Amino acid sequence: MLSIERSLRLTFFGCSLAFFASPTGYAQQKQTSTPVVCPVNITVEETTAPAPTWSVAPAKAQRSFERISVYNVGADGQEFDLAPDDQKEKGKKITQTWNVNDYRSLKVFMRCRYHDTSVVLLQELPPEITVCTLRFTNAANGIAPGESSMECR
Repeated sequence: MLSIERSLRLTFFGCSLAFFASPTGYAQQKQTSTPVVCPVNITVEETTAPAPTWSVAPAKAQRSFERISVYNVGADGQEFDLAPDDQKEKGKKITQTWNVNDYRSLKVFMRCRYHDTSVVLLQELPPEITVCTLRFTNAANGIAPGESSMECR
């Protein structure tokens, strides 16, 4: 009887290992989240209201990514900009980090900002996103064009 009990334990242990190692098992069911990244470039159509006796020819322009803004939105719609939780500098290269998990009592959003335009892209960050990182080169007049990147994971 002792050997049957031992055999049953080993069988249960083996089945448990097979479940956790299998593609449909628990270890594989935890999905890795896709990072959220801002598009590197956007095309902006610029136009204006025509002045009397004039017509307007809209122009399309490529704008490169500049930086992100991370913020909360309260139930009343009020926005709260979040400062980076950490900043590291190496010469003119700067890395800023937001630990967005710390701000999940409200919805967390991100804006993608672009050089030479007021157009922004915005997105609510999914709950599995916990950290956003912005890397940029600090120039005399702001963030150097083409010298920034970001990722939220």
